[in-house]
Amino acid sequence: MFQTFSVGSDPSLAHERVKRLRALLGEADLAALLVPRGDEHQGEYVAPSSERLCWLTSFSGSAGLAVIAKRQAAVFVDGRYTVQVQAECDAELFEFPGLARATLMTWLTSKLKRGDTLGFDPWLHTVGEIKRLEEALRPAGIKLKATPRNLVDRIWGKERPKPPLEPVLPHAMKYAGRAADIKIATVQKKLKDAGQDAVILTNPDSICWLFNIRGRDVAHNPITLAFAILPVQGKPELFVADEKLTREARSHLDGVVRLAAPDALKERVASLRKAGKRVRLDPERAAWWFGRALGKSFTAGGDPIIPLKAVKNAAEIKGAG
Repeated sequence: MFQTFSVGSDPSLAHERVKRLRALLGEADLAALLVPRGDEHQGEYVAPSSERLCWLTSFSGSAGLAVIAKRQAAVFVDGRYTVQVQAECDAELFEFPGLARATLMTWLTSKLKRGDTLGFDPWLHTVGEIKRLEEALRPAGIKLKATPRNLVDRIWGKERPKPPLEPVLPHAMKYAGRAADIKIATVQKKLKDAGQDAVILTNPDSICWLFNIRGRDVAHNPITLAFAILPVQGKPELFVADEKLTREARSHLDGVVRLAAPDALKERVASLRKAGKRVRLDPERAAWWFGRALGKSFTAGGDPIIPLKAVKNAAEIKGAG
């Protein structure tokens, strides 16, 4: 695991930022807000534009969660960061209870009251995570509500870094060892055997492996940030920013996938639901937004790429040597 231990935000700024965030809580009729470390792909390592937790609290570790309530706030971290969080964050502003699920539930139910609403960004939490939170908070009468726009981004404003647009890099056959069309056909057979019409891929690692591409969108990770939809028949769709696609990348992907802009993703997911398709989605890796958007079309299932890429072929074994 790569960790710089460098502080990316000034803890003295946290008071003003939290104050501004609390003003938005009132506007949104929320009693508190979840601020996680992960991005829209639920990645542990994120681009600067997704460093919301660090910007707000000054905690720079690779895993954590903040809860900002109207009068209290806490930063939850695991045992790796017990010392670091206290060194980086203002103890007058934040509590540091730990990261166990029971600890989070205890804190929430002690700070919030029956009838309160806890806000969350629908892109930054998984389907399974929100389901478990809802079940745990229901006896206390605390509701969850997805925010239409990330509230931290609203106060971050123009200072927030732009999302990364590093070029998509073709991954040569001598390193991949298997052509993308063969990999795609293998996954499509899995979908057919399971009686599923399509799978939504949200993990950049899986997408890069499937299409034999790499990228530099996240430091120290050879990935490009994108989403993909793979139907049981026909070409998959890769939703990736046009600015990332060099001539070489387009040539590499030509005939393998249909390229689409990221903005087209929501409409495409809606069309799958409207058509009544059975769409596979990993509830522990995919954002809550997808589950909500799919409705009854949502079919829970693990990311089918993970077990496939775990079995290395000769070229991959050689490359890892």
